Amino acid sequence: MSRTYVETSTYLLEEIDEMIQEGFYHDRTEAVNEALTMLIKQYKVSKLHAKDQRYASDRKPEKKTRR
Repeated sequence: MSRTYVETSTYLLEEIDEMIQEGFYHDRTEAVNEALTMLIKQYKVSKLHAKDQRYASDRKPEKKTRR
């Protein structure tokens, strides 16, 4: 596993520490990895949604005008 250094606010660390104390995560590493995983999944879903919207707009039939 790779390591990196991240600076963040005291508030975010306190919130993560609270989640650890409540048993949601074992340690900060687990909490941060879960948050990053969720962020990446959300990003990928957003990209797919945008692609789907472009596809749908390309597939719309042109409106015929009546005379």
